[in-house]
Amino acid sequence: MKKVENVEKVGKVGKVEIEIQLLIKFYDSFYFGGGTGRGEIQSYLLRDVHGLPYISGSALKGCIAEYAAALSKLAPAFQNGNKMFGTGGIRQGSMFFENGTLVAESEYYDLRDSLADVRTGVSISRYTGAKKEGQLYTVETCGMGGKMVFQSSIHGFLDADTCQRDIAHLVAAIRLIYALGGKCSSGLGWLQEPIACCVKKGPRGYDADSSQQQLIETAEIDQWIREQMGG
Repeated sequence: MKKVENVEKVGKVGKVEIEIQLLIKFYDSFYFGGGTGRGEIQSYLLRDVHGLPYISGSALKGCIAEYAAALSKLAPAFQNGNKMFGTGGIRQGSMFFENGTLVAESEYYDLRDSLADVRTGVSISRYTGAKKEGQLYTVETCGMGGKMVFQSSIHGFLDADTCQRDIAHLVAAIRLIYALGGKCSSGLGWLQEPIACCVKKGPRGYDADSSQQQLIETAEIDQWIREQMGG
């Protein structure tokens, strides 16, 4: 039993708990697919148990991971992507990506039945560049003309010796995102501005004392990014 306890203690040595709080503002309409429909609407909007739209944490993770992979090719120092994001299957990575929920979502409860709009499109053949015969479709979109703001959080443990580098990698990748969700090429899901990041170091959660969290200033993170990107 003593051996197991010692292993657990050793496993936590050299780790730093990090939380990155995100604020996401869409320019106009967005689409996160909640399943295939029948009849008039072929693709429904992703909604929570209250009927409100939300941003899938897995979609957010995938988008950030894509930009992080691109950055790792430009900056050799950014090489911990697989450790942070995982490689699929049971290797999920050291960081957890929360679903994005509406800021002040209680204000939308009375509007939930009228939040969605319907957009019609047509499938295009990748071979001919022309529309496919009989491939007209409709999807549910949302956004209220850019008035909807979402909040999310990324949290987990980073190695102490590469913590600054990994935070710089994550924040730089997040700032590159210009759109989220499906059908971005048709103008859906574009952001008003880069995603705002608030980075904190230290224990988080309901059982943790919030005073234990230390805010990392944006200017400091900017400096880390410049150092890793070669100025």
